[in-house]
Amino acid sequence: MPRSSIHYQIWGDVGQFDNRKAVVETVFYYLAFVLVTGAIFATLISRLLILFHVFDYLGWAAIAGFGFSALVAAFVGFRAASNGTKGLELQRVDIEKAPSLMNLTEGLCLTIGIEMPRVFELNEQQINIGAFSVGNTRSVLVVTTGAINAFSRLEFEAMIARELVRTRSGQIFFEARVRALQRLLAPLAAFIVPRRQSALITSRLVAGDLGGVFFTRYPIAMISALEKMEQDAKSRSYGANLRRRVLAPYWAHPELEDAGMGARLSELRTF
Repeated sequence: MPRSSIHYQIWGDVGQFDNRKAVVETVFYYLAFVLVTGAIFATLISRLLILFHVFDYLGWAAIAGFGFSALVAAFVGFRAASNGTKGLELQRVDIEKAPSLMNLTEGLCLTIGIEMPRVFELNEQQINIGAFSVGNTRSVLVVTTGAINAFSRLEFEAMIARELVRTRSGQIFFEARVRALQRLLAPLAAFIVPRRQSALITSRLVAGDLGGVFFTRYPIAMISALEKMEQDAKSRSYGANLRRRVLAPYWAHPELEDAGMGARLSELRTF
């Protein structure tokens, strides 16, 4: 794979997924959640005990507070990967409905070396595609109606390869755990869920683009597909629905404000 002019990495590259960094980063987020919320719960419990003049059990307040937070974090992390597509109204796609799409997906799965995901159509006219986890080892590929109507075969091949690479690397499963924590905290802290396309999100997107091109060996198709998404008048940003908002950064074309394609297209043109 040609060396990129900028160093992009999502917990490792396509060929060598960095599990250690992924685990450390995910544990850090959950540990921060346990420490902050545990301290809040412990303080509340201790104040209740003081209010009722129960001073002999103040030490247990910290145990109860941090213990409860740890249980919540463990439950959220364990269940995270099963909630990947909640909030989306999807229709199953089969070989009879979209033979070209299904054949492309099956062929790319054999090339990349992963199990064939279930494919779903999202009945929206925006041009978009994304891979999401529905279990600790399973994934689904979600394609909008707009993408089915707009993409050529080569463009579809490029974008499907992109999403399958993210699945193979394990990225979508770690994203699911981060997303689950965002979903839990978003009602209390709106800043937890990104509204704009940050540099970190852009670097993650570029890494996915380069991973897809690594297998198709045809960056022109990827560039063409991204340009269509960039020019799409029906592209959307996040809505009021919380479940849809936490999915916003993880589409091929993020549903975020300022979701520009400039850096991605520049990188692909130097591939």
